[in-house]
Amino acid sequence: MSTEVCRRYLAAILTGLLVGLPAGPPGLAQAPTADVPVQPQSPQELEKLVGRIALYPDDLLAIVLLASTFPLDIVQAERFLQKLKKDPKLQPDTRWDDSVRSLLNYPEVVTMMSQDLDWTEELGEAVVSQQADVLKAIQAFRAKAQGAGNLKSDDKQIVVQEKETIKIVPADPEVVYVPQYQPSTVVVYQSAPVYAYYPTPYPVYYYPYPPGAAFATGFFFGAATAYAFNWGGNEINANVNINRTENLNVNRNNPEFQQKAQ
Repeated sequence: MSTEVCRRYLAAILTGLLVGLPAGPPGLAQAPTADVPVQPQSPQELEKLVGRIALYPDDLLAIVLLASTFPLDIVQAERFLQKLKKDPKLQPDTRWDDSVRSLLNYPEVVTMMSQDLDWTEELGEAVVSQQADVLKAIQAFRAKAQGAGNLKSDDKQIVVQEKETIKIVPADPEVVYVPQYQPSTVVVYQSAPVYAYYPTPYPVYYYPYPPGAAFATGFFFGAATAYAFNWGGNEINANVNINRTENLNVNRNNPEFQQKAQ
């Protein structure tokens, strides 16, 4: 019997033996995994989670929170901004959520969220399942930063205290400055300044700029949807009337407002 015939013969015998074996235990089969419920985060955990963005102006903070619930769009948005440098005629994907499209006006924020996707996804999960608690954590962080003397009004933003609520609004209603700070440092008294801004002023995403308005970024993506906080109800409202004087309570010429500014 040749070597090839022997090999085939042995293979046939082995196959017959294997066919007769009983099936393996059920646990070895790949079973669909059930969705594991997300455990609610404690106030301390949420405060740590939101620390890096809690001192953003309210206008910017609102779209950051909502955009975090679309992490894949955030990744695509960062890639879009990179391509936009080579082709200024590119337009955002119309399938992205309005909050993500609005966030394109703040490139550093998009980059931060895309490059730390674990944090972005965790924030998005918290916004979906614990929105009221997230907003409370933001207010708690702001109160600590203000108490430490590191959150106050200047030429770029105005800090407004209304009972237990701290609002942060742009000093100039047409532009936003994105703050830079270390969350662990800004809530503790410091003898030297620990609060700064990115040097580039960015447009307020919903402001009605004239066609062709130019900014340092070289582009502006206007939004069809504006967002604002209802701090009293611990929620984010969409499609708000963007008359800042009446609806966002930041009429800078109102003496009552000037008294509230810290």
